[in-house]
Amino acid sequence: MQLDSYLEIFTTMYGWAFANIFGEVITGTGLVVIPFMLIVFNAWREAKEQGEDSVGVFSVLDRIGTQLLVALFVFSVCFATLPVTSLHSINLSYQPRPTATDPTPALVTRDSGTGSTFDTAMVDAIDGSMSSASGSLSRVPAWWFTVMSISAGANTALRAGIASSESEIRAIEELARFTSIEDPALLHSVQRFYSECFKPAQSKYINTVKSDISASGQAIIATTNTDYGPTDVGWIGSQLFRTEPGFYADMRAANPVPGFPVNFARDGDYYNPASGTPPPYEGYVNPDWGRPTCKEWWESSAGIRESMITQSQSWKTMFDRLALTFTDADKAKDELAKLAESMANPTFVDTTRALGLDSSLAQNAGGALSTIGVFLTQLFSYVTINPLLNGLLMMQAIILMGMYMFLPLITFLSGYNLKVMLYGAVGIFTVKFWAVLWSFTVWIDAHLVKAMYPQGFRYTDFIRSAGNDYKLTLMAMLMMTMFIGLPVIWTGMMSWIGIRMSGTFDGMMNSTSKTAENAGRKSVGR
Repeated sequence: MQLDSYLEIFTTMYGWAFANIFGEVITGTGLVVIPFMLIVFNAWREAKEQGEDSVGVFSVLDRIGTQLLVALFVFSVCFATLPVTSLHSINLSYQPRPTATDPTPALVTRDSGTGSTFDTAMVDAIDGSMSSASGSLSRVPAWWFTVMSISAGANTALRAGIASSESEIRAIEELARFTSIEDPALLHSVQRFYSECFKPAQSKYINTVKSDISASGQAIIATTNTDYGPTDVGWIGSQLFRTEPGFYADMRAANPVPGFPVNFARDGDYYNPASGTPPPYEGYVNPDWGRPTCKEWWESSAGIRESMITQSQSWKTMFDRLALTFTDADKAKDELAKLAESMANPTFVDTTRALGLDSSLAQNAGGALSTIGVFLTQLFSYVTINPLLNGLLMMQAIILMGMYMFLPLITFLSGYNLKVMLYGAVGIFTVKFWAVLWSFTVWIDAHLVKAMYPQGFRYTDFIRSAGNDYKLTLMAMLMMTMFIGLPVIWTGMMSWIGIRMSGTFDGMMNSTSKTAENAGRKSVGR
């Protein structure tokens, strides 16, 4: 039986373990016979109230027989457990969704281990050691076992009918959201490059007359340039600074940079023993490393850009995904380096003064509304598929556990009512189907991303414009609406079906009672 999350494997075991504990309490105390006794008593009471002339003995017996048979059937398939329908007779499994870091995940099972932290934390769900109650805690009544199997099979088949089409943009976004520069040495290098190369180049650019920039340089920063544009000079790997004479190619690191050997053709301020001139002073020793040009420091295999995009496996995975979308590998490296730069230099916004005590009431109200608006905008912009989906799947697993554990109590308290049996089946199928709706949501989101950005765009802008790009905010709002709205609509529709089913079965039971009553009257007439 294939389930919908790692957690559901364990909550399914827990849910039926608790259900069996409730069931053993009911049967062990003899309460299990009370609904049958009430059926007999109610039939006798109704017959007495209607009088001997209108209802005969055979009518009462037929009514009791019919109701007892229905109750016994419900009890047999919905309450009593059987060894053949034990959860240990099947292997509960889960097929994880493909992700950016694991595009082809393997099927995980309860018996062979899921590879998640639940294996150790919830091992008592598998061996039953979470309770001292006697008997098997993994047995499931035949009806609920059938409902679970049909629901799981339908979910698996429906998901298999949808081609996996998670947007490449979403995959890269997901990686970028949870990836940061953790190497202190690399962070230090980035900060050094920022202060020793980028800031001097940016200052020079500001003080440079536009006519002094070459035609190729002006083309890079032109507003019509969709690859770079005017914002190109706003990050450390600027294409203009790397290609325009007088910038990175002619600027050098202020101090030696590890990984760059001394090059006397470049490091003219170092002492060259081969020059034949004496050293500046006796005992003079050159530094261990040279001072590369800013262009070398950025672009070479030992440079900052390469270190930023190969610092960890997740960064390498991101580069591989980006490289698939670019014909120019150098451009892909720049895109990923721009992501890394944004994470190495976070921007913190102080919103604590939005409700200043020295402001007027109107200003306070305006500040509150502004703060709420900013919060909602940022919330929608930072919503990503995997955390939201994982949280919803965990919620679904907990809800199903609660439904399973209370089924014996509800069946017993309803007097083994046939409607409760069908309500429970509809409820389980409805909640299980939420996972399919969420798979549809992922599929639709992938197509919406392609529709919103038909001509492609810079991936770094997609990540870094959180809270500023209306398309991203709109897409996040739509995604949240689908994740929550579709299950709500589906649950409402299934509730309506349940109400209609209730009316149908009430009619069936009333018809049965009237038939028995008519048969009793005929027997009295004889």
